[in-house]
Order: sequence, then C-alpha cells, then structure tokens
Amino acid sequence: MSETIGQASPPPNKVAWWRRFGRRNIAYIAFVILLVPFGIALEAGGPQGPDRGGGVAAALILGGIGTAAFFLVNAILLIVALVKNRPAAKPAIACGLPIAIVLGMLMLEELTVS
Repeated sequence: MSETIGQASPPPNKVAWWRRFGRRNIAYIAFVILLVPFGIALEAGGPQGPDRGGGVAAALILGGIGTAAFFLVNAILLIVALVKNRPAAKPAIACGLPIAIVLGMLMLEELTVS
C-alpha cells in the first residue's frame, strides 16, 4: 500500500511516439533529409559555370519519384486499412506527410526568397 502513495504509475500500453508514428514515415523523412547532402555531393563533382545544376536536378527527380511511390503505396494501404476495419493512423499520416513537406518547403521558400 505504501508503494503507490505519492508515485504516479505509468499508463498501461504506453507506446513510444516513434512507434505510433511509424517506421516507414520516419524512413521517408530520413530519405528527404538525405536528398540535400546527396544533391550537394553530386553538384560538387559536376561541371561549373552555366552547365551546373545537374546534381540538384538529380536529387529533385529522385525525391519526386520516391515521394510519388511513397504516396501511392500508402494511399493503397490506407484504403485497405479502411476497408478491413484496421487501424489507419499510420497510412493516413504517411499520405499527409509528403503534402506537408511540400507545403513546408513552399512556405520556407517564401520566407527566404523575399
């Protein structure tokens, strides 16, 4: 009886936030973050002058292809989860994540370019 006085018991089934967020969502964020150094590395080894920009373009193309594939796969997983009455939080987050990143980048561009 004296063990519970003054001590807060942890909630049952407390799952870490990253497990609720989903591994594939964290992997997607890591993929997007790693595109920046990848584009810089490709740009450093490429041509200089008016022909530069190929490394950044390659990173943008790779990011676009990866984002489109990520969105389509998770849209299918979301539909399957809703049809089979399974938890749909992770695929729903995954469908909104690319949209949120693109909107965030557009807002960041507006703040930095002006």
